[in-house]
Amino acid sequence: MRYSLREQIRLIAWALGVAALLSMLFSAFIPGYIHQSPELVNMWSGIYGHKNELGYMMAWSAGVFFHLALSSYGYRWLMWALCGISLCLIILSRSTTSLTILLTMILLLPLYKCLKQTNYKLQVIMMTSALMLLIVSSVLLLNNAEIVVGTSGKDLTFNGRSDLWELVVSKILERPWLGYGFSGFWTSNAASNLRATYDWASNAHNGFLELLLELGLLGFLTFVAGFVRFFVMALNRIISVAKKPEDYWPMQILVIIVIVNFSEARLLTPSWNWLMYLTTSLSLTLSCE
Repeated sequence: MRYSLREQIRLIAWALGVAALLSMLFSAFIPGYIHQSPELVNMWSGIYGHKNELGYMMAWSAGVFFHLALSSYGYRWLMWALCGISLCLIILSRSTTSLTILLTMILLLPLYKCLKQTNYKLQVIMMTSALMLLIVSSVLLLNNAEIVVGTSGKDLTFNGRSDLWELVVSKILERPWLGYGFSGFWTSNAASNLRATYDWASNAHNGFLELLLELGLLGFLTFVAGFVRFFVMALNRIISVAKKPEDYWPMQILVIIVIVNFSEARLLTPSWNWLMYLTTSLSLTLSCE
């Protein structure tokens, strides 16, 4: 309530800038100081201890500094430098998901600008076309999964996730309406057979499936209602308020959340992801009043 969205973005930039610099320092000069798993050798993990966590946070960092660099008139060189450092850390962490997030955010910027400059009817047509394009792209991706996944160095099961998802869906169908309770499944007897098969699974590795697993269809629909409300407020900000690329940031947050939660369970867990979702949603609500 104390800070506007633009002020919040700058506070976030301070935090992520420090994290990027420290991650570069630790990974380059004292990599053994942070615990690292044997299977992650030669993959930078920065101050986070896991390469996916570093890549994920640096996707946030690169996105924030990219938008500020396009918006700011002072210290623009610093914004570009920190954006470049964040991008290098993403590459060194070998996180393909994080690169996908950053590329998607950049490609969406022209769409946001067009939404700002067109009338209401064209805005509806453009958003509908973008949604249809996303659906068609998803279908093509699924039909050519072997080729796409092979070129990225991943196996077709997404490191075993797709097999895990099949079992998770079967568990969801056992309690479809209310689920197993918040954080109640993975420590229950219902998860024993699943954990025996996949001993590395401490969550569903998909935020939307994890939400269905814990809170059921009713909880999932409650989240969807809030998500749609967030989307409408973020879209309204682009159309009615936006003057600089930094004003597109609330919509970009939703892009990050959707992509990340396809392979990680980060919707309800206490994390940077959930903090940004809540604070931005509340700030948009206050700004609309």
